[in-house]
Amino acid sequence: MTKQWERNTKRKFYLLVGLGLVLILSGGAFAYTYTTATGTVGVGEPSADFATCNVSTGQPDWSSVTDNLSENTTCGEVPTGDLFDITPNAAYTGDVQMGIYLTNAANLTRAYKYLNMKLYLDGSEEAGETPDYQVLSMQNGKANFSLAGLASSSKNWVQTTQSDFEGGTLNQLDTTTSPGDVVIEKFTSNVTDSFGDQSKIAAAANVTISGGQVKLDSSSGTPASETLRPNAAGDETVIEEQYPPLTGAHWDKVDDVTSDDDSTYVSTEDWQFQEDLYNIGNHTTGQGAINYVRVYMVGKEEGTEIPTNAYIHIKTNGAERNGTTEYFTTSYATYSYQWNDNPQTGNPWTWSEIDDLQIGIGLIRCKANQWSRVTQVYAEVNYTPLTYYARGTITSTNLLSSADVASIDDFYYNASAIPAGTGLRAQFSTDNTTWYNSSGTLDGWDTLSQGSANISLSSLNWTGPNFYYLVEFTSDSSATPVLDEIRVYFSSYYTSGTLTSSTHDGGNYGNWDWQVIYFTINEPSGTDIKFQLRSASTEGGLSSATWYGPTGTGDYYITTGTATNSVHDGARWLQYQASFSGPGVDTPKLSDVTITYTVALSGYTVEIVGGGYCLISDNTSEWAAGWTVTPEFYCEATQR
Repeated sequence: MTKQWERNTKRKFYLLVGLGLVLILSGGAFAYTYTTATGTVGVGEPSADFATCNVSTGQPDWSSVTDNLSENTTCGEVPTGDLFDITPNAAYTGDVQMGIYLTNAANLTRAYKYLNMKLYLDGSEEAGETPDYQVLSMQNGKANFSLAGLASSSKNWVQTTQSDFEGGTLNQLDTTTSPGDVVIEKFTSNVTDSFGDQSKIAAAANVTISGGQVKLDSSSGTPASETLRPNAAGDETVIEEQYPPLTGAHWDKVDDVTSDDDSTYVSTEDWQFQEDLYNIGNHTTGQGAINYVRVYMVGKEEGTEIPTNAYIHIKTNGAERNGTTEYFTTSYATYSYQWNDNPQTGNPWTWSEIDDLQIGIGLIRCKANQWSRVTQVYAEVNYTPLTYYARGTITSTNLLSSADVASIDDFYYNASAIPAGTGLRAQFSTDNTTWYNSSGTLDGWDTLSQGSANISLSSLNWTGPNFYYLVEFTSDSSATPVLDEIRVYFSSYYTSGTLTSSTHDGGNYGNWDWQVIYFTINEPSGTDIKFQLRSASTEGGLSSATWYGPTGTGDYYITTGTATNSVHDGARWLQYQASFSGPGVDTPKLSDVTITYTVALSGYTVEIVGGGYCLISDNTSEWAAGWTVTPEFYCEATQR
């Protein structure tokens, strides 16, 4: 420590300020020296110090008080400037009380009526109060400031919680699957088979794969017919007359098994076509392939006119269709129209379309005042019955052979039909030899339901690029289940991701020495996590700062406990970036990051930031002997 109290040493600072006090701690007592304009007072040499207080170079210019002195300039603003520079000892920890004294008040009173100076110490507790300054005057000759928690300390920046990591910017990373850890994010994909071909089927037995469907094979029997008759009103009841007129409805006048001629009928004398539609019962015996639908009517006209009298009328799939117009005679006769395929879809009839079918007629008079009537309407459905195999199966190829698979998640299916007496069920495998249901039961099955559904495979905990399914079709021979589509859903990890951390403030009033980066990571084969750091004097400066590894911009911190690049020393703000990579089937894991650093205390400055004064007069010859306009101060530091 420099000895500033040798008796033969005199230092003057423009006769402005007493030398800043050098304060030490020795045996529980404090000693200090200060220099005035006339001499030095000393005490015993201290053994250690906790702060030094030296005169600042940027002192206020007090000569301005008497420059150009006139009647109008005897009052004014106190000149501003720095008084003392305070430097804590780097090894000291604790609080310091700073006292700034005015030492020549008696001389000042010979020139000033009053002198009030606002003293400010940035970093002191008082700087955070209102007002943020202390007043030093001829009447109040001491200003106190408190510096709390001085320490040249070792510190840690630790990130280990979910909220810590989510405070940064995450790209393709996941913090929720394993809270407190960071892993690469997953995305979901699938492989679909819509059965447009057999490219994804390794083996098939007793089934037909065609037209986007899988069905049991069958053999054909002898063609047969089922007759379906009206059993309720349909969407139209327009024909103007029925007989008997007061009982029942139109449909029950034409539902005869055997035509009853004029006992019951519907009739019109209108000059425009009128239409009826009737619901029919569901089929009961028909099954197999439908060859055609033929609708019949039995009718006659009153006269012998040639004009058309009627046509067969149906409604299917929401649309109405008509057969050709017919010419009635005066005697009941049977007329019909046949549709080999559904006229609305252009495809072969289905049994569900048969059950939804409405049949009917269109009628018009043959001439004025003469009727046309119909006494019977029915439909004939001709079909070739099929006998289905009792059991059939399909076994897939390896659906995931070319995929990066972190987990096999779900099996989706769409089965458009599972009629009574039929069934579908599925098994799953990763080796095409050992089969499980979705719960992991060896040789177990998952039963499928009509419609579409997802079967979760998460209980199997399967990973990797191997997946097979087997679907079994069963029947009592009367019908077949129909499978339209399957999908296997799986997850993969992105192959890269980045975590740009939140920003870290090293704190106020420091000289920052960034030291070591520690991290806890788990890196399965083929995965990696590496780090870089960037720093700046302000938080805003980080966004444009350069990322560095331990030796430069081209390398990374890959080993925990590595010393940080010295390029960051002296910067207040720090940020890290973690770069994740992997093969898609696995992920590295980051659990925590710790960066150590020390903060060596920097200096503080006591300054005059304002105030006011008034002189006794504008004539210095009127002032008492010994006057001065230049205050003298000394600085005292004590442990609080």
